[in-house]
Amino acid sequence: MMRAAAGAAVRPKVDVGVVTWNTAELTVTALRRLIDADAGCDLRVLVRDNASGDGTVAALRAAVPEAEIDAGDRNIGFAAGVNTLLRRSDAPWFLALNSDAWPKPGAIAALVGAAQRHPEAGLLVPRLVRPDGSLEHSTHPFPSLAVASMYALGGGRVVGARIANRFLLEGAWLHDRPREVDWAVGAAWLMRRAAIDEVGGLDERFFMYAEDLEWCWRAAAMGWKVWFEPDAEVVHVGNASGEQRHAAMSERTAAYLRNTYRFYRGAHGPVSTVAYRGLNLIAGVRLYALFRLRREPATAAYWRSQWPVHVRAAGGYDG
Repeated sequence: MMRAAAGAAVRPKVDVGVVTWNTAELTVTALRRLIDADAGCDLRVLVRDNASGDGTVAALRAAVPEAEIDAGDRNIGFAAGVNTLLRRSDAPWFLALNSDAWPKPGAIAALVGAAQRHPEAGLLVPRLVRPDGSLEHSTHPFPSLAVASMYALGGGRVVGARIANRFLLEGAWLHDRPREVDWAVGAAWLMRRAAIDEVGGLDERFFMYAEDLEWCWRAAAMGWKVWFEPDAEVVHVGNASGEQRHAAMSERTAAYLRNTYRFYRGAHGPVSTVAYRGLNLIAGVRLYALFRLRREPATAAYWRSQWPVHVRAAGGYDG
């Protein structure tokens, strides 16, 4: 066997894990863009298909033969799907990647480089952009009464730009510098093997939505950090599978809120949850009134549709 030339860089080994469900054309496009670009790493692509009915598995086998596909016979959900991929992975780095997302050239290497500079980070996340280049606000503070109060009172306009930026509030935090964050949308996560081994996989009680929040909370309790790296950019279409399960945006938001309340109750208990729900309801009423005054009935109706979720008991999550 030939030895590597002295001083030659060793390319990091990264397992990329993708869960699919009825997104055949989009997933083929995303994975081809992933594989055909220079990632700066040695990639192995692992796919778990949750019993798609649109020919996803056949399309991937034909157009992306490099992918190693586990064709499931039922939809086990996103969290459980990711966990099957984690069990198949043995690389030092695992990139959990949505089926409607693809890293720009060099993005994965930038995440690995940030991870090497920040050994305390169990999770590294990129800057997410939409296909038109616009920013997706993808990093957030952990849910709390303080954050809910800010939104109830009017968000960053009330607390000021500096505090709003510190709390990662949308409109103030522009995803324009490296920093530690509380949690990040799970569209593109570079997970450190040591963190996976200690923290474990995603919580399968969350079929879809809020499993990313819960994992980051658990990781933080064990001392791991989440690091945001803007030099890594990932294009994310957004809600490709969610649209199949929850057709309307209001339905998807309601599903997300229900799971968030399940998480919050498990983390903070029932009394704090009642206060948290009340503050979110105030924020929803304020935004409904604001958009009614602006004569934007569709947006007003969107905020109105969330009121029952804020009021209704969550149940089901025992922490």
